[in-house]
Amino acid sequence: MSFSRSSLRYAHTNGFTGLLYTPKGDFIITCGTDGDIRHWTCISDDDPRSTCLGEFVMCIAHTGSRLLASTDRNTVHAYTFPDMDSDGILLRFTAPATCLRVCGEYTAAGSEDTSIKLLRGDNAGAETTLEGHKGPILALDMHVERHLLVSIAGDGELKVWNFKTGEQLKSLGGLPRSNSFESTSLFGTPSFEPKRGEQLAYCLDKEIIVLNTTTWEVSYRLQDDRVSSNYSCCQFSPNGERLAAGTTSGELSIFDVQRRKALPVEAAPSDCKAITCLAWNTANEDEIAFCDATGQLGTIFMGDDEPQDGMPTGLAEEQDEFLGGNDYEFEQGDDGDVVEADGDGDGVSLEQLKRKVMSSATYADPDGIEDDNSRHSLASSRTAPAAPQIKFFKQQSAFQPGATPNDLEHRYLVWNDVGIVTAHTEPSGDGAIDVEFHDASVHHALHLSNNYNQHNLASLSRSALALASTESNKLVVIALAAAGNKEWSLGLPDCESVEALAATSQLIGVATSTNFLRLFSVMGTQREVLSIPGPVVALSGHDNSLLCVYHSAGSSQTQQYLSAMQINVTGLSLRVEHFPVPLTPGRQLSWLGYTDVGSACFSDNMGLVQLYRRASNAWFPICDTMKQSASVANNYFIVALSEPRQIVQAVLCRGSSYPMTNPRPMLQELRMQLPLCDIELEKSELEDNLLRASIMQAEGAEKLQKEMAIKLFALACSSECETRARELIESIACTDLLQLAVKYASKRGRIHLSDRLCELLPQLEAVQEARKQQQLLGASGIAATIVLPMTSTSTATTTSPKLAPKAMELSASKRGALKRFSNSPSLFRAAASAASRSTTPDVSTALDTQENIYGESESQQSELLSSKTGVEESEDPQRMPLNSVNPFAMKRKLVDTGVIFGSEKLKLAKK
Repeated sequence: MSFSRSSLRYAHTNGFTGLLYTPKGDFIITCGTDGDIRHWTCISDDDPRSTCLGEFVMCIAHTGSRLLASTDRNTVHAYTFPDMDSDGILLRFTAPATCLRVCGEYTAAGSEDTSIKLLRGDNAGAETTLEGHKGPILALDMHVERHLLVSIAGDGELKVWNFKTGEQLKSLGGLPRSNSFESTSLFGTPSFEPKRGEQLAYCLDKEIIVLNTTTWEVSYRLQDDRVSSNYSCCQFSPNGERLAAGTTSGELSIFDVQRRKALPVEAAPSDCKAITCLAWNTANEDEIAFCDATGQLGTIFMGDDEPQDGMPTGLAEEQDEFLGGNDYEFEQGDDGDVVEADGDGDGVSLEQLKRKVMSSATYADPDGIEDDNSRHSLASSRTAPAAPQIKFFKQQSAFQPGATPNDLEHRYLVWNDVGIVTAHTEPSGDGAIDVEFHDASVHHALHLSNNYNQHNLASLSRSALALASTESNKLVVIALAAAGNKEWSLGLPDCESVEALAATSQLIGVATSTNFLRLFSVMGTQREVLSIPGPVVALSGHDNSLLCVYHSAGSSQTQQYLSAMQINVTGLSLRVEHFPVPLTPGRQLSWLGYTDVGSACFSDNMGLVQLYRRASNAWFPICDTMKQSASVANNYFIVALSEPRQIVQAVLCRGSSYPMTNPRPMLQELRMQLPLCDIELEKSELEDNLLRASIMQAEGAEKLQKEMAIKLFALACSSECETRARELIESIACTDLLQLAVKYASKRGRIHLSDRLCELLPQLEAVQEARKQQQLLGASGIAATIVLPMTSTSTATTTSPKLAPKAMELSASKRGALKRFSNSPSLFRAAASAASRSTTPDVSTALDTQENIYGESESQQSELLSSKTGVEESEDPQRMPLNSVNPFAMKRKLVDTGVIFGSEKLKLAKK
């Protein structure tokens, strides 16, 4: 027993495709993303009847006299069959219905809004609602006699309900998760055994798991060694004796449920993709129809028997007939052989019967010599099974950030922080483009005809509107701020076509099909032609910078590998940087852009936003939009990011991935939050604010860092974690923060912590000075060297090198002097005035070193500082040997190394 495949037929456009057999098996009815319903008399029907019901049809069901369909109007609509006249609305949802099931007089439907509705008869409005899932409903099934309904949703859970009482009987987790029915490839598709409903089957990875509906325990698992990918759907036959299952690579398995064994099925052709739906022929259970993700229709049917265990099936049946022992009676002969009890007295040996049967079919050579017809020769002549093919992650094609799919009649060409460009296409082929600006002072609204050029790519900035088409080589740019002739256009050479487009306030970037990146000025001057190291994915820009993301390598089984090329243009020169794009496995790039201060960022299709910090040369995840959504069926369409305000501007798309053009949705502001552990705790919230203030250019970042750091310091002190408190101050390395921490620890009576913090002062001053040097030398790429001051503990010098200097150890008297110094406001003012002096001190005057400050009393310090304040800046400093060697050294400003807390630090202390 084996099954063969028919040739595939084109049924619908790419996307989820559903099908069913009519109750008598007369028709195969299919539906798809093109919005059509097609009636096929058989797989070879060359002219199926087609009826358009809307923009898309998600699922269908047949009641016997009517056809039910789910359309883009978020309803389950009834139609007469086969006339397909409208016959009313049965169910309404807030999102499209994704699955339908009719069983007896009951109709059940699941929606992308996570709800399930059950209707008995045709009484519209008297439905029962089952709620409990947190993701879009992917598939469901019913068994009326046992009042059971099973559903699988995008939250990764399988739930079993008693639909008569609305009670949830069982919930199982561990299934694949998905936030959109459109992007799902693993539907699970649960199926009850139709006769008695004692078994429930569903797909998980490369297995079909069968549950006992009485105990809800796993009865058995079905596996097929011939498949190489995960199962996407399964279905019991009408008599419950077989079970069919399809995989994500187009393979099909037929299981004998009683023997729990996979039956031979013809291998899938190369053009067959993920199976989305299966249906058994209700009139002929030897035929199954299926559809795949590319909209193709096919069938499998019972074919010619294949050899089993190396023996032809007919031969096996013949041998069973002779050797079964049911039709013949045997008796024991004198020689020990079994002899047939015939009336003629002729005895036939059992071994002779075996040899006769085997030799008659040329199964084995009696002489033991193999020939061309022997068993081993036949086995060796068979075609070896093909090695399992590795299915790689699909590489995404080029897309335009802020745009919606091309196949929509009304779509956004771009939606960013400058404005909105909308394209409208009429069924007649005429089209138009509308441009709206958020700020009317930038430019007035535009209405452009799109009949001839058929533009489907656009990019908008405050200086230009760039338009192009992926099917032509023409680029059109409208300079918004120019006077006179604002529009210019040009054609790309050598039949190049535009793949991606980006417009900034000063540049126009075009990525072409030949992996070229062409740069133009806003008024049309050709600037540069660069080569992109791989196929382009997306292009974005900000001021003098362009960011191009491309495929840097082939995809693996779980993810694609992307890299970014950032081009910074200055005059006639440019600088290019390459860095990888850390895309999460199993995800695709969905948005690319810059923040309002010029930091590169991107978002994936699961809502994770990441930001590139050039100073760190690293990507940081700054926001997970899905965690701020009330339902996993919702998505956020990213529009813009603001670093100073720490927000993400996005559009909420309920039950879909893209916003509608009419009515125009409202922008929402999502707060940024790093994916830290235990984010609900106060400590994690403070750490999140501190890290974001250090990573991004937030408003009042320095003040916010100090505020969050001192709060974390206080929280560590209250939690009796003094080591963590000291570690925090040491890692931030800010003398202002050290002063506040010393004061806080002293007021709280934590003398030991205060003493340990005082010992960090020389180290923090050296680190802070190195940071200033690094800022000055950062443009040259020279790293500043941190030199920590040390006190000599002995006059003897050691010859061994020291890798890292230790912090200065202060005596008790010096610590007391430091505390009195930090708590004396008058001394702060004197130190501030002394630090602001730019004159070089006299040699005879004691310098304000740490030894002098710590060794002298508070009164001596006050006298010393007050004497310094009397010196006027106009007085010439005393000429020293250093000045005699270098006369320009007298004009250098003295760095306040002798003052513990500089003038900038004293401002916070006064407050």
